[in-house]
Amino acid sequence: MSGIGVWQDGGLLFRFPDTGGWAAVFLAFQSQGWHTDDSSGHVVPDLPEVGPAPRPAPGEPDQRVRIVAALANPAGPAPETESVTLVNTSPFHIDLAGWALADQQKHRHVLRDLVIAAGDALRVTVSPPMRLGNGGGLITLLDRRGLKVDGVSYTGTQAAREGWTITFR
Repeated sequence: MSGIGVWQDGGLLFRFPDTGGWAAVFLAFQSQGWHTDDSSGHVVPDLPEVGPAPRPAPGEPDQRVRIVAALANPAGPAPETESVTLVNTSPFHIDLAGWALADQQKHRHVLRDLVIAAGDALRVTVSPPMRLGNGGGLITLLDRRGLKVDGVSYTGTQAAREGWTITFR
């Protein structure tokens, strides 16, 4: 029996009746060339931004907006005000309405009514349920379709420095 669907890699089983042996070939895809719908597997169409945006190369995040810094361990007693800094690398304004930041546990902070101007940086204060762990973690930027635009990771050593901003790249 075989099945085809999304979120599936693949495998082939070979039975050799003369010897009673089996052999298997398992296929796993390291990356996906295009963003696809989770239920149908069809390619997700591009959504217009504020201004033209070139389609990224297959398998690459578009990185027009990038995560460049995070304040994961602000000075003072908990709960502190954590923040993530984004930069627009494109020559166009980008509407971030409906985009989200996500932490390692996939808790999201949805961005509302934000437009990031061409070449500008924007500091976003995150709020629960999203948390930047002081023991290290991941931060992911998702567009309004929920597709990854950029992602960074940081260590516990980086986050241990209270009040210091962690920079990426």
